Amino acid sequence: MSSNDALYTRLFEKLREFHSDEHLRRIKNWAWIVVGLIQSHSVHLSEIAQHIPSDAEAPGRIAQVRRWLANKFVKVADFYRPLITQTLQDWQGKDVFVILDGCSVNHEALQFFRLSLSYCYHALPLAWMVVASAGLVQVEACATLFEHARHILPAVTSVTFLADRGFRDTDWAEKCLKMGWHYLIRVANNTFITFADGRSSSIQQLNVPHGRCRYFTDVRLTQAKLFRCNLMVTWTTPKKPGEKAELCAVITNLRPCHLHLKWYLKRMHVEESFRDDKSGSFDLEATKLRDAERLNHLLLAVAVATLWIYEIGAQVLRNGERSEIDPGYKRQLSVFQIGRRKLQRAFNCGKTLLFNLRLRPFRLAPVFKKC
Repeated sequence: MSSNDALYTRLFEKLREFHSDEHLRRIKNWAWIVVGLIQSHSVHLSEIAQHIPSDAEAPGRIAQVRRWLANKFVKVADFYRPLITQTLQDWQGKDVFVILDGCSVNHEALQFFRLSLSYCYHALPLAWMVVASAGLVQVEACATLFEHARHILPAVTSVTFLADRGFRDTDWAEKCLKMGWHYLIRVANNTFITFADGRSSSIQQLNVPHGRCRYFTDVRLTQAKLFRCNLMVTWTTPKKPGEKAELCAVITNLRPCHLHLKWYLKRMHVEESFRDDKSGSFDLEATKLRDAERLNHLLLAVAVATLWIYEIGAQVLRNGERSEIDPGYKRQLSVFQIGRRKLQRAFNCGKTLLFNLRLRPFRLAPVFKKC
């Protein structure tokens, strides 16, 4: 049995387990597209099609991929929900952080927004949507993402929502309050706030000294809405020589303090995951798809591949097998990269790896970076 066949068999068995009522051909094509993504490290349809067993010529195999991407009976949320729910079955009673972020592809022809779960300095995809234009996204348009997350997450103790500036901050905050979530949302520095005594000022006029933090309780945000919240203002730490520190303001319904300001840094976990989707593994940014629904289907295949790779990477670390993949004295690879390399090594050695759809929460030290 070839490595492709072994990988397909594992995937198909698991997908079929959760979708026994679905048309068999849809599940088979779904599994083969995930195989193509993992093996080719690319979202280009021609590269994916290379790994599909068929006597058809290249155009025929590519057409097979296109048909699945355009299949109206492939309901993305319904296909994905049982998989991610099974994956997170051990998260009951935990405090979780969900992150909203967006990404443009194909020269900004399409933009997708993804709600993810912070996990081991990266982020697991919970739900996503694709739109055909760039810019601010309306909360109403993304309301389904929150509803999907509500049903996917087990009986967790608390949910904290993280988002960068560029989103409609007060609208998202109000949505979180309705759902019983905490929120930490960055706002623009020219945003006006009103204090309890009636004084008003833009955030950048608060004159917070470089390297210092200031915390404000019970302020009203924006002159038009007067949304009530707490505010934390600090400065970013330059990461590169010549880079300047930047003023950073975060609104929250939590107590404003240093700990909760550090929680906001978890938002960067989604940046690492987008890096894996783009240059790190799947080359997602290079997709030529211009149809929103087809990209939505492609992201479903990417999400399944991501879950398996994370599961393998986490298992390697839990079993103390990191040195087989990452030779450094300290961990230098992300959980995702460890999982991807472990999977590739299994292929090369003729071994098969289980696909259990189970990720347990655990604490992990940051990646050690060489000087």
